[in-house]
Amino acid sequence: MELIARIEALLRRPAESRETTLRVGPLELDLIGRTVKRGDRVIDLLPREFRLLEYMMQRSDQVLTRAMLLEEVWNYKFVPATNPVDVHMGRLRHKVDGPDDVPMIHNVRGAGFILRAGP
Repeated sequence: MELIARIEALLRRPAESRETTLRVGPLELDLIGRTVKRGDRVIDLLPREFRLLEYMMQRSDQVLTRAMLLEEVWNYKFVPATNPVDVHMGRLRHKVDGPDDVPMIHNVRGAGFILRAGP
């Protein structure tokens, strides 16, 4: 009887709400509206750029290797002859890190990339 009461109590509780907005410093990514802002500035991203930034924001302050990004963002299980990561990262950096902004996307020499809220 007690078990049934506990189960019923659990069923009455609202389901945990999944976070729909990611924030790293001044950068905000809305997963539902598929919008990105840095402060008051709206940033227009292509779908792959959005997915790349989402992955980086979920793992901010962690070094992400090109292989990790290829596997998670592009679903590649191999390293292609060209490097789409560098191309997309350059475009993303140009859009996210404006000329007057403190850079958030950094290269880690010999390792990959990292997204940081501050310098």
